[in-house]
Amino acid sequence: MDRSAQTDEDLMMLVATADRRAFDVLVKRHLNRVYSLARCMVSRQADAEDVAQDAFTRIWIYGPKWEPGKAAFTTWLHRIVVNCCYDHLRKRSKETRHVEVPETLASSDADSEERMQGKQRRAEVRKALQELPERQRMAVTLCYFEGMTNIQAAEVMEIHIKALEGLLVRARKVLRPVLQEKEQEAAS
Repeated sequence: MDRSAQTDEDLMMLVATADRRAFDVLVKRHLNRVYSLARCMVSRQADAEDVAQDAFTRIWIYGPKWEPGKAAFTTWLHRIVVNCCYDHLRKRSKETRHVEVPETLASSDADSEERMQGKQRRAEVRKALQELPERQRMAVTLCYFEGMTNIQAAEVMEIHIKALEGLLVRARKVLRPVLQEKEQEAAS
């Protein structure tokens, strides 16, 4: 049977019965999304990889507890990733936050310079995000990087829509001056 043609929900029903092939398909299908979400929440690449691995481990372990029809698989998946990020950040809360700096490219052609500027810009955005409180960072990540609607993000975060909107307003107030300053520096 071709598992790649099955829905996430069907695959989860199989994962609940310890079907490793179904689990592998889910991992391949959602790994980039899980990693991207984790990368926005934790500052180091290796930490984001650990969070992604932890999230998929939890999916395997808690697969039998997943209730089809209660929530979409992707909502459940995002909630697991959010919880893993929060767990990781709590463990690291006493450590200094680190932000990776993009490596310097040897070539000086226009494409290389544009790629380097793009990497620097992403690093600046990532650094600005790391300065936000966890819940604001998660709201921004879900709505702007994961493309969720406010309703979907509120559901993942298990908060009221008005609370999510408040988090986004406060986050934008903090991010706007930081990012505008970076744009002005780049234009100079």
